[in-house]
Amino acid sequence: MLRILAVAVVIVVFAATGSAADLVSMKLCPTKDYDSAEKECAAAKSLEGNAIQIDPSKIGSLSFLTTVKTSTDEEIYHVWIFGKSSSRVLVYDSMTKMLREAEASELTWLKERNIDGAQVIVKLTAPASEAYRLRSSKTLIPRMAGSWKVQVYDATQTKPLGEMVFTLGAADKGPID
Repeated sequence: MLRILAVAVVIVVFAATGSAADLVSMKLCPTKDYDSAEKECAAAKSLEGNAIQIDPSKIGSLSFLTTVKTSTDEEIYHVWIFGKSSSRVLVYDSMTKMLREAEASELTWLKERNIDGAQVIVKLTAPASEAYRLRSSKTLIPRMAGSWKVQVYDATQTKPLGEMVFTLGAADKGPID
């Protein structure tokens, strides 16, 4: 009987400590096509799926849009990643609206998740909601050409909720504009 009770308690503890955030959707959007009133990309302008190629000289700035479902207020991170390593990681905190260099605890957070090449961590807060929209953006320049990805994390989880991969390339390689 005691053993059954112990198993039941363990199940309840695991259920209570599970991820409270679920990724509903994610997409990229040229910032010029982002409608801040609707919190959405203009019709037929969002970039979704695989094999996304972008010309930074034509786009200029790119927004990453996610929708999350949360049962409580949750910290959600968008981690912009380029290359295998980064000598300097920046953090943008949406609560303080400040961009700064990563602190030791944030570098440890990246290391615990085996994230190499992080350029920027964008810390966002999602209130309890069935579908709360979040946005982060990155200015693009031609010298950033190569393979990029943005990973979405619930701040307390070690596995990403989702990931979007895209390539920045020159106009002669056929990227979209």
